[in-house]
Amino acid sequence: MAEKELLKKLGLTDSETKVYLALLKIGEFTSKGAILKEAKIAPSKVYHVLDKLMNKGLVSTIIKNNVKRFAAAPPTRLKDYLAFKKQELVSEEQVAEELLPRLEGLYKAFREKTTAEIFIGWQGMETVYSTLIAGLRKGETVYVLGASQGADPEKTKRFFLKYGLKAHLKGINVRVIFNENARKYNAEMEKEAKIKFNKKFLFKTTPVEIAVAKDVTAIVMLKTEPLVILIHDKETAESFTTYFEELWKIAKP
Repeated sequence: MAEKELLKKLGLTDSETKVYLALLKIGEFTSKGAILKEAKIAPSKVYHVLDKLMNKGLVSTIIKNNVKRFAAAPPTRLKDYLAFKKQELVSEEQVAEELLPRLEGLYKAFREKTTAEIFIGWQGMETVYSTLIAGLRKGETVYVLGASQGADPEKTKRFFLKYGLKAHLKGINVRVIFNENARKYNAEMEKEAKIKFNKKFLFKTTPVEIAVAKDVTAIVMLKTEPLVILIHDKETAESFTTYFEELWKIAKP
């Protein structure tokens, strides 16, 4: 790999890399004009780039005949630069550890004010179900009403196998009321997952699937390009949970 690419991997910008390599090639204290000729960067940027390289300990400077001249520091200084970067990273991690609880508190307050979000596509589905599972502890429950195979049965099956297994491994209870026409689909999923779902069947078909976890309700339209409305509201979640329990009483095994 070329020296330029290696230096960029160490954290130098494109312009910093060009100037540092130009100074190494020149091999002595030199003026702005010679640097520009060798590095081929915009004249307006050169002093800014040189300042950044000096701050990194990779360039030194002298004034000769009232003209500021620059030279590359020995390449061994790159190790010092990396050690400094490593120390900076440790400091940043410490700051992050202190800051995260505060930011989480602000985010929680924001989420409590947010009443609804819309997610589109399978990536949106990933975001929704990852959030639902992450927010639950072992022994807590997800209620699913109107589960179906959707417009794309194969993608739907792969998706819910993945998240069904994640929930199972985390010890989350999943109670599902499938549509009657999803019996074969459910049997295939149970066979592949090698687990039995806590399920019942009701309705021939439903236009949407509803998943409720704690204070969050997901209204899922399993079209070829899925669409999910995620509602953050305790009363809405409790209402759908009550509705689920009533339907569970009349649903068929």
